[in-house]
Amino acid sequence: MVDKLNINEEMRVIDTKDRSWWDTLTEEEVEKFSKGMWTQMRWATSVTGGKEAEYLLLVNSYVNEHFNVLAKHQRLQHQLLQIAGSEGKVRPRKWLPPGKRGKKNKLIDWLVTQYPQCNNDELEIIAATTDKKEFRDIMEQQGMKPKEIKELLK
Repeated sequence: MVDKLNINEEMRVIDTKDRSWWDTLTEEEVEKFSKGMWTQMRWATSVTGGKEAEYLLLVNSYVNEHFNVLAKHQRLQHQLLQIAGSEGKVRPRKWLPPGKRGKKNKLIDWLVTQYPQCNNDELEIIAATTDKKEFRDIMEQQGMKPKEIKELLK
């Protein structure tokens, strides 16, 4: 029997929008799963391969925006995560640790100008999942000088 509460199975359920999975959980499993909802959101946004921003925005819009209001409605939170799923297995995923607080990040400051609709957490995820070469290419296209680019990408 497959362990229902392992990250690979949980992401499969979200990505394939397996609506019947929740009904197979015991009360103990529901409680355990619900305590890890924040982790589920992190994993759901941690896709690689060029769709990072899309998943980030979907999960933030559907699940994160009113996360605390819906905290007692775990099934609904799970269904909202499934809305952001891909309708197919997404691989690979890469764990994104939460951003560090307090330290001024020049790249994040620049990203604010590029993506004004994103909050700080979203910008940190974009910064963590995007290759520096991609940033360098964008900055060069915008006419930034090599010294400016180097300073931002430290």
